[in-house]
Amino acid sequence: MKVLVTGHTGFIGSRMFSLLRRKKSVKPIGYSGGTGQDIFDMARLKKAVKGCDLVYHFAAEVKPAGSVNNPVETINVNVKGCLNALEACREFDVPIVYPSSSLIYGESKEPIREDFPLNPPNPYAASKAAADRICFAYYKTYGLDVKIVRLFNLYGPGQQLDKMIPTFYFQAIKNDPITVYGEGKEARDYIFINDAIEGLWLARKLTAGGVVNLATGRKTTNLSVAKLILKMTGSDSKILFVKYPEKFGTIRNQVGSFENARKMLGWTPKVRLEEGLKKTIDWLRSLGI
Repeated sequence: MKVLVTGHTGFIGSRMFSLLRRKKSVKPIGYSGGTGQDIFDMARLKKAVKGCDLVYHFAAEVKPAGSVNNPVETINVNVKGCLNALEACREFDVPIVYPSSSLIYGESKEPIREDFPLNPPNPYAASKAAADRICFAYYKTYGLDVKIVRLFNLYGPGQQLDKMIPTFYFQAIKNDPITVYGEGKEARDYIFINDAIEGLWLARKLTAGGVVNLATGRKTTNLSVAKLILKMTGSDSKILFVKYPEKFGTIRNQVGSFENARKMLGWTPKVRLEEGLKKTIDWLRSLGI
């Protein structure tokens, strides 16, 4: 089985690529800007897709806050890049798994199912929502075997160091104040990277046009995450509540339902937050920063 992974040097893509390399029956092929391959180079992209049995399309601009300052670049890469991957797959009739984002849903205090309305709060989320629906349109229009996986709040070893959990960790080990947005009541659904990668691998079994959430169904406040990190690091840092940067279109409350993933893929999350945070902190310590 020959599998192309675009964006194979990024947080999710690199972990997916590593998993595929451990599968004896799979030959993974990487395609990433980090190794000199351009998602806008259609001739090269088509050459990479030709002869493959499956494509995972991770190549994207992945900074929601940054998209506020650079909306055109974010939307161009995420929408046109996805469109290019779809076109290459359509030409050679290759199934494609598209990792969408829970940010496309916007706010909700109730568990979000896949039929929840899409309310993207910033250009990044809008770009993911657009690509998500373009994927579905390619299934409906051309019969392309597209599988859509909506990932909730990913964390774990290898994630960007400017994300919330690494930021809390670095503040804690320096005994600096832990800066928590709002009043600490805001909550998200945190899913460990290993669980997400396993779900993405199982997603190859989805029927064409299928859509599933990968979530834990557990809502965790940012304050709870900060307190766990303080405990795990033995830090004397104090909690400092700061005002939300409203222009970034931040989601304050969100939790997902993984019922469809359980029914369709036999997938359930296995790593609890405490265990995942410990693994993440061990990785951060290993960086020696």
